[in-house]
Amino acid sequence: MYSTLLKEYDGSFGKSTTAEDIVRWVQDLPPIPDVITRALRMADDPKTTPGEMAEVLMADPALASVMLRSANSARLGHQRKVTTLAMAIMLVGMAQLKSVLLAAAIRRWNGRIGPIERLVWEKALGAATSAAVLCEQLDKPYKEELYLTGLLLNLGQVVLLSHTEFRPLYPAVLQRIAEHEEDYITAERRVMGFSHPIVGALVAWKWGFPAATCRAILHYPEPLTANSEEQDDRIIILKLAAIIGLTLGFGRPDGYVVDMQEELDKLAVLVGFNQATLESDVKAAMARIQTRFANESIVHA
Repeated sequence: MYSTLLKEYDGSFGKSTTAEDIVRWVQDLPPIPDVITRALRMADDPKTTPGEMAEVLMADPALASVMLRSANSARLGHQRKVTTLAMAIMLVGMAQLKSVLLAAAIRRWNGRIGPIERLVWEKALGAATSAAVLCEQLDKPYKEELYLTGLLLNLGQVVLLSHTEFRPLYPAVLQRIAEHEEDYITAERRVMGFSHPIVGALVAWKWGFPAATCRAILHYPEPLTANSEEQDDRIIILKLAAIIGLTLGFGRPDGYVVDMQEELDKLAVLVGFNQATLESDVKAAMARIQTRFANESIVHA
């Protein structure tokens, strides 16, 4: 699969970094934590009970703490404080639990949470929130799937910020964005010689995510093609979600080019928005996304 993803990568390598270097680096990365792997697998099993899940999560006190904090967040609106892990899991639900666990895995990848890491995290959360709201508004059946995939769209940036060689280069990426009004992909290629989608796709494959998820991570920032109408509905929603998130300012650095209204409108029609009421319907979706993003930020803080 590594070779397939590399062939599909719409970009070149430079700055003395080759495709083989990236693959070798990814292969040396640690796997996703075992507790999270087991919990994600159990969350997909309808027979899993809150008690069984709690027993697994108690092996990782940090994850247990995250679940309790999520259950007690303002978003869930419960008056009584949740004090047991099993009750927290029951209240949060298995679908939401998966997103909390995945968010925890991504955020703990490196030990620091500085301004750059916060920017990248907001970008991921913005895409995930946008995808979920779009699925709700358009009555799509894969809300949870696309929320999780949305969280993974920035995985490559998270991993790059944990790397001793590339993390020191990322301020230069943001500086280039500010000075040249470029997007993340263009600036990353100028500074590092490649861009984060290929890293994220390869790491997701290493972590055992489905091929469709890896391809979504790889292709989400690419513009529409001539045969976009034939593309998977999920991919188009993720493209739209990523654009909306940045348009609303989630994870958008100074100077970032966000004049993508034409592409946003075309994507919106492709996924099911009514052409006649497009402007008002998209504005309504954006308002819901802004409200939801504020609540999601509390849950995943």
